[in-house]
Amino acid sequence: KEFSAYLQDGQRILDWGCGNGRLISLLHDQGNKIDYYGVDQSIELLKHAKKLNQEAVKQKTAHFYCTDKRDKNFPPNFFDLVFMVASFFHLPDDATREALLKKTFQELKVGGYLLMTVWNLESDWAKKKQKKDWQKIGKGDYLIPWKDPTGKILVERYYHHFTKDELVDYVKKAGFKIISVHFSSLVSPTDEKGGRNLVVIARKP
Repeated sequence: KEFSAYLQDGQRILDWGCGNGRLISLLHDQGNKIDYYGVDQSIELLKHAKKLNQEAVKQKTAHFYCTDKRDKNFPPNFFDLVFMVASFFHLPDDATREALLKKTFQELKVGGYLLMTVWNLESDWAKKKQKKDWQKIGKGDYLIPWKDPTGKILVERYYHHFTKDELVDYVKKAGFKIISVHFSSLVSPTDEKGGRNLVVIARKP
C-alpha cells in the first residue's frame, strides 16, 4: 500500500528476490495492469510462484527466473519500477551489493524508481527475535533459522543489518537519487524503535 502511489498501468516491474511471488498479487489488487518479472535463487519457491500465478504466467504478464546458477540480465532502460522487498539484506558482501545496485540502475528507465525494504534490527520486534534464536557471526551479520511448522530448523539464512546511513550510501553510490528514507511499521511510517522495516525509495535521475 505504501508503494501504490508509484504504480501505473502498463509498467514493467522487477521483483528482485520474489520468493513465492506474493508481491504480484498485491500489485494486481491495486487494479493496475502490469508486466511483472520475478527473480529468485530458490527453484522451489519459484514453483510456488508459478502455481499461485498460473493465469498471469499463461497470459505472459508474469515471468519468473531462477538465478541459482546464473544471474538474469535484462536490457538497459527496461524497467519502470524495481522492488527489493526483504531481499537485499541476504547479500553477503560489499562487492555483491554494489554490483546488484549498479546492474539495477542500468536496467531501470530514466525516471524509474527503486523501492526497497530491509528489516530494522533496532526495533523492539527484531530485538525480541535476536534474543530468541538469531546467531550473530560478525558486525551486523547474523544467521537466522528457517523452521518448519514443528520448529525444526531447515536452514540458516544469512542476514546483514543495515543502518540508515549505510543503506543510503550503497544506493547513492550506484547513482540513484534518494527520494525518501524512513522506518515503517506494518501499516504506516514510525520511528526506529517501532518500525519493523527501513524503507528506501530512490529514483534514477
